[in-house]
Amino acid sequence: MTVAPKVDPNIKPGIYLGTPNESYHAGPGISKSGLWTIQTQSPAHYKFGEREESHAFDFGEACHLAILQPDEFEKKVLRGPEDRRGNKWKDMVEGCALSGKLLLTGPDYDSVLAIRDGVHADSWINGIITGGKPMIEASGYWRDEETGALCRCRPDLYREDLGVMLDVKSTVSAHPDAFSKAVVNYGYHAQEAHYSDGWRANGKAVEGFVFLAWEKKAPFAKAVYELPPSIVEEGRALMRKALNTYVECEKTQTWPAYGDGVHELSFKRWAYQLTEAPGIDGEAAA
Repeated sequence: MTVAPKVDPNIKPGIYLGTPNESYHAGPGISKSGLWTIQTQSPAHYKFGEREESHAFDFGEACHLAILQPDEFEKKVLRGPEDRRGNKWKDMVEGCALSGKLLLTGPDYDSVLAIRDGVHADSWINGIITGGKPMIEASGYWRDEETGALCRCRPDLYREDLGVMLDVKSTVSAHPDAFSKAVVNYGYHAQEAHYSDGWRANGKAVEGFVFLAWEKKAPFAKAVYELPPSIVEEGRALMRKALNTYVECEKTQTWPAYGDGVHELSFKRWAYQLTEAPGIDGEAAA
């Protein structure tokens, strides 16, 4: 099995092409996902948690490849049996591990092709992806001016000639209401801020940032969204708060979870169904 090269722990700020995905994730610098883990869970979850792998990640990786590099898809992804049962699947898994190819079940492979074809049927999206000289999954590193921390990001696609970033998101529903909730729940607004700031720190213009949301099940509906500046500023503030926490944890080499001692829980008003919710001063709310 081919072992991916490691990223230099003393890597200099800049934008690098061709870094394997696994090397990027295991390398130096704090990413948006790391900061989001600190913000929404705890520093302990960031420092000691494990990166999950699953068949869903294989499907997502294949979709990214099919959408962003359609000419490379059939070279790197193999259509396997109809399911994962039996020796035939096991033998193909072992073969793909040696060749470095991604293996999908037949139905998943067909779904990826349908998603690819649906996305590229949109002339605007197809033009962004296939026009010009797009940078696909380039790795960017920079030093935060305020803290000096090494930060990193890996945009799905960047068109320098247009100053546009494109990020590809799988979702259960690409409906605008559903995707708005996903933006807040998964920190896509923080991602836009972090990625844009990182590219600008490397002297690259980011004039636009768009999310291509596609559904994982038929009819594989899609939509393209921009975020309003106000919610991106909220995301930027969340990243700043998490980065300051990260720097303090690195300095003290302490990575707390939820704190010591006994804590009193608080509850939202909707939790009170048969009794009155307390008011601000502990009195029953009107």
